[in-house]
Amino acid sequence: MELRHMMIGGSQMTYTVLGEGSIDLVIEMGLGACIEEWRHAAKKIAETHTVLLYERLGCGTSGRAENGRTPRRIAEECALFLDQLPHEEKIVLLAHSQGGLYAQQFARMYPERVKALILLDPLSADDGRFRRELSGREYRKSGVDKRGAIRLSLLMSRLPLKNIMRNMVREAPPFYYYRGFEEDAAEYILDCAIRPQGYRTALAEYREAHREENLAELRNPDGFPPVPIRLITHASEIAVSEIMQFGGLKRKEAEKVERIWQELMGQYLALGSDSRWNRAEHSSHAIHLTDLDLVCNVAAEF
Repeated sequence: MELRHMMIGGSQMTYTVLGEGSIDLVIEMGLGACIEEWRHAAKKIAETHTVLLYERLGCGTSGRAENGRTPRRIAEECALFLDQLPHEEKIVLLAHSQGGLYAQQFARMYPERVKALILLDPLSADDGRFRRELSGREYRKSGVDKRGAIRLSLLMSRLPLKNIMRNMVREAPPFYYYRGFEEDAAEYILDCAIRPQGYRTALAEYREAHREENLAELRNPDGFPPVPIRLITHASEIAVSEIMQFGGLKRKEAEKVERIWQELMGQYLALGSDSRWNRAEHSSHAIHLTDLDLVCNVAAEF
């Protein structure tokens, strides 16, 4: 496992590059993800691209984040990071979940550096719509609000429960969706999953990604540059089934949650004229683990 490190803003950032030549595709991972969750996917994407896979400050084995975890700050750190590596003039940003919000922010701040966006179930700047339109019970059981789960994981990571926590993680995402991780990759994911720093950072990122002052710009389609967007979203029936199974909502309630989600996804298409929407027919949220061929085919367009 070849990991590299670079200093950004006084902290060490962990990364790896897959493929030959200058970087032309950057993966912006979801909340709390680490390199080994994505490495097998990045290897396949690297058949058509040179891929930069990195852990944001405070995540995985990267050093502690010294600055706020706003979308703007994270986009700035990504730009600073790229400046120190050989890369193409324009890059493709492939982003998952909360990483999609950061990719959108990057494209707005550095439009001259972006060739295209590939967004997998990206977090919406209007995520607050769930709280406005769902009942209190629906919202609590929908799985939309991540704060409770992050706080519980942070508490457990601070207690002498490491072995129990590792066993729990082995039955949770990403392992729930993908059992093909090599043993060293699995150990890396498990080691990251019991580090309190990762949960503190995830909570800070989640909080800043839902602050109104950080979102007004991201809701305005007029400020988005003319770059191609490829949106890949999960299969609704799979998502509805999981909301019912894990949240305990009734079918009509779960379908309401899913309808709002897909409508929010559709708003990304309004950001540009060259936008296309793909459905990952085998996936709920972990599209990079359960529909990798689709992700690779879309990436190969650029």
